[in-house]
Amino acid sequence: MPPKAATSDSLVDENFISSDAGNGWAACYRLVNGKVKQHGIPHARARVTGAKLDTDIGAQNTADYADFMGQRYGYGDGIWNLTDAPIDLHQNTARRYGGNMHIFLMLVNIAEMNVKSGSELTLIVPAPPGLLNEVGPQIKKSILAGESGKNDGVWSIQLRKDKKPREYKFIRVITLPEGAGAVAAYRFNLAGDLVDLKDKSGGDMLAGRIAVLDLGAGTGDTYTIFNGNLNPDAIATATDDKAGVIHNLLRPILSDVLSAVPEARHLTTAHIDSYLRRYIANPTPEAATVRVAGKNVNFEKSILANCERYAEWIGANKIDPLWAAGTDAIVQAGGGWIYIQSWIRKWYPERLILSPEMFPHTRNMPLYDLNGIGQLSFAAAIMRQQQP
Repeated sequence: MPPKAATSDSLVDENFISSDAGNGWAACYRLVNGKVKQHGIPHARARVTGAKLDTDIGAQNTADYADFMGQRYGYGDGIWNLTDAPIDLHQNTARRYGGNMHIFLMLVNIAEMNVKSGSELTLIVPAPPGLLNEVGPQIKKSILAGESGKNDGVWSIQLRKDKKPREYKFIRVITLPEGAGAVAAYRFNLAGDLVDLKDKSGGDMLAGRIAVLDLGAGTGDTYTIFNGNLNPDAIATATDDKAGVIHNLLRPILSDVLSAVPEARHLTTAHIDSYLRRYIANPTPEAATVRVAGKNVNFEKSILANCERYAEWIGANKIDPLWAAGTDAIVQAGGGWIYIQSWIRKWYPERLILSPEMFPHTRNMPLYDLNGIGQLSFAAAIMRQQQP
């Protein structure tokens, strides 16, 4: 089918919510007046009281928190240092999809984006392609059941700054394989119009055999698209729970930190994720220095060594087999690429690996936002093609 004529108007309105509740970072996205609005938080929470002392001693630390289903949970990077309660992570399990924490993180982000209470929302939810057939139905069933379980799709949440709970009604849930949003981010603009991606010879960069390599926190997802069509035979083996950032970076770095400071048994991979994001934003020795158990620890050497080791593993176990299978191009997706891209580019200088900075319409999209933003483009493109 030929593409529709280009237009600047998107068919996706502000009540379409694209979610990306990954194992490391949970975020939501929406279009408001043609611009992407978003909010994200670490994939972690802890039970808190939210109490403050009635005192004149000065400023007090208070965690961001939300009341949800009779519990008060703190969230955000600051939670590590503001509570002694266990940190809930609930990562790398099929059961988390559509579960209490999954829904909580989405609601927090929707409320933090200031979506109007009482809105009727369409929600886009991704899942690892190898798990999609298993968890897709449970995601839809859980969210559309609503807080009451009466299939009304109504959920409520109250942020610390709110005077009363916010209420949202989910009227439709769309599930997609993780990575599909990233392909859509390259292929379409936010209005759902087709974007030409020409190489030097005038050919389409997304033509032929394309492999999506989505490196997230918990999993590394690989699947094949041939001339724009997903290959169902590749889905069953697409999800690798040993290929994500947690397994290849966070756990090894945590082990190195504990070797230096054995007393720091309170640290989790969520702490390391916070430290690592701080370092990547400002890659200096100072940014890689943390104080734990009364000691200053610099783990920059561990970060760099484990990033290179991760790049070597991805190259040998994911990228080389893809080239050997006749892949024409690899599409980057997921925040894991941030840590390995410099090595991968050096090792494969003549191969076509699509990344956001290559194109004007994706240049300002961080890799970890590509799926979430692209899911809005995907929805707009489908709706545009369905127009008479």
